[in-house]
Amino acid sequence: MKNPLLFALALITGMLGGCASDLYPEVDERLTSIPIQPHANEVELFFAGELPKEEYVKVAALETRGGAYITLIKSLQAKARAYGADAILVQEKKEISDVHTKIITDRVTTTTLSSLSGIGIKYKKNLDTGLLPKSQDIEMYDAVSGTFHPLLSLRFSPGGEITAKEEMHESAAVIYNNYIHPYTLRTLKEKGAGWTHRQQEGFVVERELHRDGLLQKHMAFDYDVARRLKEIRIREVYGATHKINFTYNETGQLSKRTILRSSNPYIQEEYIYNASGQASQVLIYNTNLPEKLPLLRSSYTYYTLEEI
Repeated sequence: MKNPLLFALALITGMLGGCASDLYPEVDERLTSIPIQPHANEVELFFAGELPKEEYVKVAALETRGGAYITLIKSLQAKARAYGADAILVQEKKEISDVHTKIITDRVTTTTLSSLSGIGIKYKKNLDTGLLPKSQDIEMYDAVSGTFHPLLSLRFSPGGEITAKEEMHESAAVIYNNYIHPYTLRTLKEKGAGWTHRQQEGFVVERELHRDGLLQKHMAFDYDVARRLKEIRIREVYGATHKINFTYNETGQLSKRTILRSSNPYIQEEYIYNASGQASQVLIYNTNLPEKLPLLRSSYTYYTLEEI
C-alpha cells in the first residue's frame, strides 16, 4: 500500500532545491506558475500600439504609484527585474485620488497620486528549461552490493506541482523526509499564514514564521557578488538549526550544496549536468560518518519549450 505520509510530502514539495540556485521574490501578482528567476538586466518597454515580435509568457501584473513619469517607469522596471520579466507592456498613466476624513474635525481631504501599471512578460526563448523538471526518479544506495535501487518516482507539471508518484520502498517516506524534503526549493519558499519576509532588490534576504505571536522559524539568505545564493541559515525554535552552503563551477552552475545540521556535517549534494546545461543527476552523500558515503541519487528529465 502506498504510504499516505509520502503522498502528503509530495504535494508540498517538488524538486531538489539545487536545480535552481536563486529564490524567486515572494509576490502575489504573478500571472504564471512557471518558475522564473529575478535578474539585473535591462527591461524593454512597449507602449500603446507597440507589441513584441517574440513569443512571450505573461509573468506579472505590475503597478507603481507616486512621482514623476520617469520615476514611475523606473519603478516598474525594477519590479519587472524582481519578477524575472524581460519587458513590460506599459499601460496608460492614471491619477488616483484617495479621500481621507479626520475623526476629530470631520474635515475631508483628497490626495492625488500618479499611477502607472503594466504587464511584465518573459520571452519564451529566454525561459530556462532547467527550472522545469518533468520527472524525478530517486534511488537509494545499497552499501552491500555497491549499487543504487529504486526508491521513489515523481512526475511534475510545468509549474512544479506533483502530478503522479510511485513509491518503491517501504522506508521511502522517512528517507525522503529526512534527506530531501527539508531542502527543496518549495520548502525553502514555504508560504502561508504566519510567514513574513524581507527583500532587497527583488531577492529574499530574510524569512520568519510566527504562530500566536511567537517566533517559530527564522531564515537568512546571503548572496555572492554574482547574485547567486551563497548561504542559507535556518533556525527553528523547537528543532535543529541548519546551514546550507552553495558552491558553483567555473561556468556559474551550482556544483555542490553542503548541508550542516546543528553545526555538524549532515549531507552533501553534487550536481551533474547534461549537454543542455540541465541538472540531469543529483548525488546525495552522507557526511555524518567517519567516511563520506553515497546515500541517494536523483535523475531528472525536463520539459521542452514546445511542451509548455
